[in-house]
Amino acid sequence: SDAWVGAVSRFGGMREDASSSPPRWLGLVSGGIAGATGVLVGHAFDTMKVQAQLGGASPAAAPSTAPLPQRILALYRGILPPLLTTGAVRAVYFAIFENVKLGLGAPPGDTAPLQTVLLAAGVTGCSVAPLTQPFVALKIWQQANGGTLAAASAAMWSRGRVFHGFGLHAGLETVGSMVYLGVYQCAKRGLARPGEASEPLERRVAAGALAGCTAWSSIYPVDVLRSRIMAGAGRGGGGDG
Repeated sequence: SDAWVGAVSRFGGMREDASSSPPRWLGLVSGGIAGATGVLVGHAFDTMKVQAQLGGASPAAAPSTAPLPQRILALYRGILPPLLTTGAVRAVYFAIFENVKLGLGAPPGDTAPLQTVLLAAGVTGCSVAPLTQPFVALKIWQQANGGTLAAASAAMWSRGRVFHGFGLHAGLETVGSMVYLGVYQCAKRGLARPGEASEPLERRVAAGALAGCTAWSSIYPVDVLRSRIMAGAGRGGGGDG
């Protein structure tokens, strides 16, 4: 989910001089490690977010009478889909984004016009939505209903509703990608100082934090609807999307 967030670890670090860039495999490995670390750190908070969006979780997903360690572990239900796929999804996202930028006539590196960045980000977000939809749906189902990954997969597959709510998901990925990378690029350029060969890490972190807050603020109502539809699909209910 939200592959556009991971693009910053590579998109933000690019230089105008391609000869100074690290090997491509190093970017793939570092992006995968960064993505997995982000999932491990943030998944419990994401579970609490999804359960709040649903007005509370089912007793199976959040056993209130269970011992504290079991309740903490319950917050990590649904972690396997994003944990196992984040590196590959980010690599695909980055490859599409860069190729779309080049196809639009932008030079290699980090100097593309803002309108080119926005268009490439939107096309990329929409393109990866079919890839991320099944994993997001499985994650939300487990966060809302509890159970194992195998049980969630079987329940959703038997109903033929793994792609339930895809319209909302594709819209969220498209708009989120455009807002995130657009704000990130504006912030990074606005903070740049003349003559600098590279951006300090803290500046990229600040730009990424601003971009993340802005993107999530813009798409959060749609994210609430997506969570409710996907969780409902797992229960056998929910609206169409």
